[in-house]
Amino acid sequence: MKIHKYQPGSFIEVDDMAGGRRVGMVCKDGVTFWDLLDSERCTPLTIHPSMNPQELGNLVQFSRDKGLGKATQALVGHMQAADDQRLSGDPLFVMRALWFVAKKASGEDYVPDAGTLRWACEQAQAQTQSAERVHQLADQYCSA
Repeated sequence: MKIHKYQPGSFIEVDDMAGGRRVGMVCKDGVTFWDLLDSERCTPLTIHPSMNPQELGNLVQFSRDKGLGKATQALVGHMQAADDQRLSGDPLFVMRALWFVAKKASGEDYVPDAGTLRWACEQAQAQTQSAERVHQLADQYCSA
């Protein structure tokens, strides 16, 4: 099996093994990814071909490639207005929220409304919580 290396610090989309997809951040080695940005609570996961990984690039590349310039500005404005600290402290959350916004986008000039921005942030938070649950269960299993 050939191992593909990804750009460290970039984002990938992978199967979540529950029938959906999720976003992760590529680690320094280029062959593993973080699904949480908390190295105390989680271990990087191997980017396996069975996860059908897709490169998303960094946030700027993703935004440009998908024609989401205005949507990205709207998301940043929404998070700033909510004083959401994840805007500057959790790039994985921001990318996940933008990834969800992209699912609703309808053209290059797409500007999401407040409801869509709230929904995207809720979905990004749900992905984070799902990853937290998986790591908690793994921790319990390994310490038993």
